[in-house]
Amino acid sequence: MRRILAIAAVCAGLAIPATAYAAGMDDMQYYVGTWTCMVGPTGVPASKATGTYTLDGGVLREWVSVPPTGQMTQAYMASSAMTYDAKSGQYVETWLGNMADWSVSSAKPWTGNTEEWADTANNTGKLGRTEVVRTNQNSFTFTSYATQTDTSPNFKGACTRSS
Repeated sequence: MRRILAIAAVCAGLAIPATAYAAGMDDMQYYVGTWTCMVGPTGVPASKATGTYTLDGGVLREWVSVPPTGQMTQAYMASSAMTYDAKSGQYVETWLGNMADWSVSSAKPWTGNTEEWADTANNTGKLGRTEVVRTNQNSFTFTSYATQTDTSPNFKGACTRSS
């Protein structure tokens, strides 16, 4: 039975036009490559991190690696996948880290250089938000807030393209 379902899923996927996968993802080409970042909770010295992004078939994939530093005794690893949901008119992303952390985020299309994301994460259980600012072609910053209305950030990062 599982085999039949798998074959049916593949056949259904082949029936979807290729353009349906990529619609809305052109803006995300910006991230493709490797980035060196300084990230961390506010009020704590930032840690060096590496982010690697690929875009294939209309899905932007991200891998994050943060080596152990300070009180963090093991490396932090995470991955995410993002696509554009044309039906609801928004970007959607899932995140999964090796410290049993996860989130689901969405963002409406934007103009200019600022992305506004709404995030639901298991560590807070609240609807938070993240602002991503593309400062130029080779750098971006992000600032996260625990809730939609918070004015004090709880996490920040700054990234520079390394390849």
